[in-house]
Amino acid sequence: MDLSQRKQQILKAVIDEYVGTAEPVGSRAIAKINELGLSSATIRNEMADLEEMGYLTQPHTSAGRIPTDVGYRFYVNSLIERYQMSVEALENLQMVMTEKVNKLEMIIKKASLIASSLTEYTTVVTSPKLNSSVIKKLELVNLGYGNVMAVIITGTGIVKNQSVAIELTDKQVQELSDIIGSHISGLTAEEITFDLINEIEKEASKSLDISPKVLINILNFVYETIDALDETEIYVNNAKSILSYPEFSDVGKAREMLEFLENKDNLVKMIGTPNDGVDIKIGTENQFTELENSSLVTVNYRVGDKVVGRIGVIGPKRMNYAKVIASLDCISNQIDNIMGQLYSTEGEE
Repeated sequence: MDLSQRKQQILKAVIDEYVGTAEPVGSRAIAKINELGLSSATIRNEMADLEEMGYLTQPHTSAGRIPTDVGYRFYVNSLIERYQMSVEALENLQMVMTEKVNKLEMIIKKASLIASSLTEYTTVVTSPKLNSSVIKKLELVNLGYGNVMAVIITGTGIVKNQSVAIELTDKQVQELSDIIGSHISGLTAEEITFDLINEIEKEASKSLDISPKVLINILNFVYETIDALDETEIYVNNAKSILSYPEFSDVGKAREMLEFLENKDNLVKMIGTPNDGVDIKIGTENQFTELENSSLVTVNYRVGDKVVGRIGVIGPKRMNYAKVIASLDCISNQIDNIMGQLYSTEGEE
């Protein structure tokens, strides 16, 4: 059954009021909204109809009403108004995001902090699964005193390094660096197989007067690093913000939620795979029971034309959806712009 215009207005008014107060909303509170021009009795009847239709529920007989997941879903899909971020907020966002940073990892961490600050909710950001990211460069640096630093740089700015305890001359380090780099530079992580590593080992053994153990130590690092690039990194900010919301005043629920947010596997599954545009999951629409009192709003970010990760905000179901969507949209666009400029510039060098 379609909602009449009047029922839509009342549903919107109830949700807007509940977002601000976290208290069940009665007909008198709605009647005070002048633009509706409706009596308490009329509003009460309409609210009763909305409850019967599944859009509102009454937690206690004598209390007002609160939205159901169905009510929130209709609100998000049909009633939400566009949120206009202030000029000051936009300028601050741009200033912070465009500070000189040349690593995707740092940009993502910064974006997570900003999203948390703007929305005042918990934020979850995934870094790219880099098995499809090009290995831009491998370098071996002789640190002296029997140590060599192995450094791998990906096309998206991720840097992995490790010190390997081996004794090599500067010339051997450079030659070995050139051999390994010539084989893996320009490949994706998934293209660097164990067979290729064996091929590198054979060539290096022929060209350099170094022991097989030295090669194994360095190539093990390369192989383990490449293998690790297939893992999704998760950054969580402001997890304790849930403690400030009445929905989590129960100690058991709060502890359950905090434990959930500490589990990386849960978060990877929760935030999901990239979708087009903004994705909103309300209450029981989420796959985890721990989120049945929460909503999750996610948006993609890109490096060039490729979607590589997602930014998510977790908050109570009565969150300010318009503000969250606008904030995530702006942050996502900033990441897209920064990464586009950074990597197009690198391509010209």
